[in-house]
Amino acid sequence: MKSQYRAALSVPEIESRYPDEWVIVEVTKIDKIKGPLFGRVLAHSRNRRDLVKINRAFSQRNPRRMTYVFFAGPVAPEGHTVIV
Repeated sequence: MKSQYRAALSVPEIESRYPDEWVIVEVTKIDKIKGPLFGRVLAHSRNRRDLVKINRAFSQRNPRRMTYVFFAGPVAPEGHTVIV
């Protein structure tokens, strides 16, 4: 797990910097339906479990701030289809 990067970045920029990793960001700008557009990376890791304590601690210290945890890579392996 790597530590923080403090500059606000767009979600696509974050995805390109941390390919195939889980990322937690402090959301700094949202769209009309409250989807995250920009944020500050709090942590990133190949293992999602590494981010749980960081997210919980950040949320407890900053209850009015929004976080976004996502995987910066393909949702399904190439050649597979996801049905929701």
